[in-house]
Amino acid sequence: MINILYIPYRDLYFWHEFGSAVRDLQFLEIFSRFESVKDITVLNRPVSVYERILNKRVKINNYPDINVIDKTSFDLFGPLKKRAWTVNCYTDNVNDYINDYLKDPKALPLLVIDFTPMALIPVIKDKKVYYWYDMIDNFTKHNCYSQLDKKLVDDKYKYVAEYYNFMTSVTIEASKAITRYSKIESAVISNGVFTSRFSDKISKSISDNHIYDFGFVGFITDKFDVNFVQKLVKNHSVIIYGEAYNKSVVEELSKLGVVFHGKFNYSELPQLISTFKIGLLPYLAERSHDGSPLKMYEYIKNDKPCLTSIDYEFSCEYVVNYNSTNDLNENIKRLIECSGNSNIHETLPVDSFLKHKISSVFDLFIKRIN
Repeated sequence: MINILYIPYRDLYFWHEFGSAVRDLQFLEIFSRFESVKDITVLNRPVSVYERILNKRVKINNYPDINVIDKTSFDLFGPLKKRAWTVNCYTDNVNDYINDYLKDPKALPLLVIDFTPMALIPVIKDKKVYYWYDMIDNFTKHNCYSQLDKKLVDDKYKYVAEYYNFMTSVTIEASKAITRYSKIESAVISNGVFTSRFSDKISKSISDNHIYDFGFVGFITDKFDVNFVQKLVKNHSVIIYGEAYNKSVVEELSKLGVVFHGKFNYSELPQLISTFKIGLLPYLAERSHDGSPLKMYEYIKNDKPCLTSIDYEFSCEYVVNYNSTNDLNENIKRLIECSGNSNIHETLPVDSFLKHKISSVFDLFIKRIN
């Protein structure tokens, strides 16, 4: 048995708004189900005074069966540094928690699982404490990060390589950003098929009964392949669900007739995906972060074929790369005809499920520390 101190990139404020829509929050659900885990404590990023006044007045501590540390930071100048503040903003809370934890001579082993791209989490040398880093993405390639941000990410990767016991990464390509500094013990856990235990908590009424030819679910950023969608919309209807981080993309495509709906909770995905025939993954390859496609698994899980711009770790006849296919129009016609067929989700093998991927790695790690 072990206990876990869990430090997500997207904390429980994000979960409260969007659900388990991202890798670190999906991992949290899965870890919380393991019999070998006694307690999990989630450490939210400290909330600045400014945030507490403006939009985080109510503390988020209602995640079932999870302990939550949610504290206000009275550092007035740190938050003005934006992302750079996160380098050291966790330090005091982590030190306090672990030092207090180790006061109990009968304490179980403590596994610190860190998903943060910049934070230099204090590494306390004790035989009961282990450090696991999960690489959600290669943030040194993140198109929304400044050069300073990317340098701080690289500093974090060097830190992980030197001090952590173990790391997992979303792809082997991403892991090289850390393993080039040291041969840290590591494993690849690509994203996979996930089902949330909260999926029946929220429902959304779909007032638009129109079924679109194409749809996209997710955050809208400047890595979106606008030119391809512009071509699609000439002959097909397109709907996009998600919060826009890049307003110019929305404005440009809206003029062409693409229908946009705002942010959604993860539990609403089956209903949203039911409103279109083919799922889109239209990302510019040159702005890829060595990632693994959460959305592709959601489409396939819900019996919708997928049109993608990049070849990922999973492939089947219902996933077509529009950049490499010889006859795009014929493939689109074929995908539309098979949309909704249960054969689509049946192509997903057992080892494509996220729980299976994590379990196999976690079990080996637990055996090693025990």
